[in-house]
Amino acid sequence: MTPPVEAPPAESPPIAGVVGDPTLSRLVRWALIAAITVLAFADSLRISLDNTRVNGINGYTWIIPASAVLAAGGLARRKAAAARIDDRQTDVIVAVMVLTFAVLVYGVLTPRYAAFYLMLRLDLVAMVLFVVGAGILLFGLRAVVRFNPVWAMTILALPWGYHIAVIELGGGKTAGGVAALMITAAATAIAVGTDDLRVAAAAAVAWSVGPLALLVIVALRPDTSLLLYQQIPTLASIVCVSAVLLVQPRPVPAAAATRTDPLTTTDVWWGSLLVAAVGIAVAAIPLPPGTRLPPLPQSDGIVVGQLPAPPAGWHVVETGSYDVARRLYGGNATLDRQKLVADVGNPEWDKFGRPRTVVVDTVTTDWPMSLRVFPPQVLFAVNERLSERRRVDLGHGVTGELLTAVDDDLLLTWSLLEFEWGKDGLAQRFIVASVDNHEPDAPFPEPNGAAGKTLSQIFAIFFRGSSVVYDETSSFKDADMLTEFGRGFVEAQMHSAAAGSR
Repeated sequence: MTPPVEAPPAESPPIAGVVGDPTLSRLVRWALIAAITVLAFADSLRISLDNTRVNGINGYTWIIPASAVLAAGGLARRKAAAARIDDRQTDVIVAVMVLTFAVLVYGVLTPRYAAFYLMLRLDLVAMVLFVVGAGILLFGLRAVVRFNPVWAMTILALPWGYHIAVIELGGGKTAGGVAALMITAAATAIAVGTDDLRVAAAAAVAWSVGPLALLVIVALRPDTSLLLYQQIPTLASIVCVSAVLLVQPRPVPAAAATRTDPLTTTDVWWGSLLVAAVGIAVAAIPLPPGTRLPPLPQSDGIVVGQLPAPPAGWHVVETGSYDVARRLYGGNATLDRQKLVADVGNPEWDKFGRPRTVVVDTVTTDWPMSLRVFPPQVLFAVNERLSERRRVDLGHGVTGELLTAVDDDLLLTWSLLEFEWGKDGLAQRFIVASVDNHEPDAPFPEPNGAAGKTLSQIFAIFFRGSSVVYDETSSFKDADMLTEFGRGFVEAQMHSAAAGSR
């Protein structure tokens, strides 16, 4: 008996009102997803544009969609489509779960991590999840799962993963360019695979154009902007690899020739309305305060190439420098520490009238936006809980922030005064610290740029809540001393800069 021959599945019907071309139907669906995504995440995209305009380290993010298109296009060409099995109920359930998670990440987690906003960019994670959920509604779960490697690459390429790569590579423009090339390398690997070694070898050669371009920039134009370090090599790789994939023919399996992509066949308009509704909900959620950071105050007090001058009534007893700043704030960044002691004791600051001790950490960088990306606590690896911040006027248009940090292991509390300023493409951050132990040998946290410690704190917040890194019972015992010190410190830098200009 001859077994019945299964007829090839019929092509998915196009969206109503669209010419019966499946390719056009797919393009219309993707255009709809793209339009709703842009409208829903307009604030996030605007912040990304602002970061790019000021040559911020997150300017690389525009290569992520280009790399994703490269990876998805190559994967679609080399991987046969699965047989179409429509389970609309499963599609809807999974899509609603993913879209709900996207809204929660955007509306709940992003505000919780507001201090680390530019370092993590969780709103971009929410954007990717939104696109995944919308894709499931308009194309079906099987069609979206087919591109799992592309989604994974996109999530890992977002700023939180990129910054870890840059730090581990040593920091600086070259490290930023190499980390960006790692994204296109992953996209190339996904697009090419290993099923055709000849094409894989050709694509590898094409991708190598990017590293060569980076070497040329390092050798001939080392002072060019960080954005060009990130964009030119990666775009060169993407263009060359895309050309190879278009030129190199690939054998199409006979089984694949009779299959069509598993597009969702029903409820497309209903799914579109649901995606639009979620997009409107996301657009109505404001990003947390502080995500649109004001520009650094411009000050004549910035002096590069020498240590800050001590304020009147204080003298420097110890100085030191740390290389860790280069990993976070650029290859030319410096981090200097000064230990200062008051000339005379003050009974209001110490009941025994002992001269108080403070340390001043000064970060100087030619990447001003890096100060916004990496908050001060990234420099230190201590088990600390931070208090709320209080703004104080330090004079000359400079505003500082007072806070306390409690270390539960050392049973110490540090009082901190932080402020920043910039001029002519340079920026400085000052962290003035005192400790509640007034002995001369009292410990201060050492700068070590332990990103791992910061990430562990972030995961602790995720699983246990923000109370694990925030101190709600703080007392600002040294607020008066630090405020007076800060005003004198700012005044001293103004005088030092004025003397240097004569």
